[in-house]
Amino acid sequence: MSPRTSEQFKKIRDDKKNIILRAALEEFAEKSFQGASISAIAKRAGISKGLVYNYFLNKEDLLEQIINKAWDSISGLFPNNNKNGLSPYEFQDIIDMNFELLKKDYRFWKLYFSIAMQPASIKFLEKKMPEFISEFLNVFVTYYKQKGSVNPEAEAILLGAVLDGASLNYILNPDTFPINEVKQMIIEKFK
Repeated sequence: MSPRTSEQFKKIRDDKKNIILRAALEEFAEKSFQGASISAIAKRAGISKGLVYNYFLNKEDLLEQIINKAWDSISGLFPNNNKNGLSPYEFQDIIDMNFELLKKDYRFWKLYFSIAMQPASIKFLEKKMPEFISEFLNVFVTYYKQKGSVNPEAEAILLGAVLDGASLNYILNPDTFPINEVKQMIIEKFK
């Protein structure tokens, strides 16, 4: 058997880190950030508690990396070149992708809303949230300006509030919330 290459070691390390991140996300989503422990995360990941500390400084570092990873995927919602504004098709694509991410990353969004409602832990969102909100508003303010809106800023903020409200209601009641119907209504009313 030949020795492992540096690429193989990197892959093993990345895989282990992702296992820990998934376990932490599940633990945080189920028990809240305050209720989760490194011991429980390690047990869920099937590793020793000490190994968690080989990859992460502490529970706060774990949460911060989970949030950073999620924000990076969310930032892909917006077109790279929005100087000309969104077309109605791009608008619909963004709303579609928003709801797909909500369904796909249910645990993250459950954690997100849990953190957002707790003053002690909202600091973990404060680094990335202003950047995302600014990007969101800029894209949709430009869209509503193009449409000739009297108050494009207020329309963009209202769209964000409606998306947040729909997302929170889905997170609280995923089995009965009519997510596809609500998504379609948002597209029809705000497009």
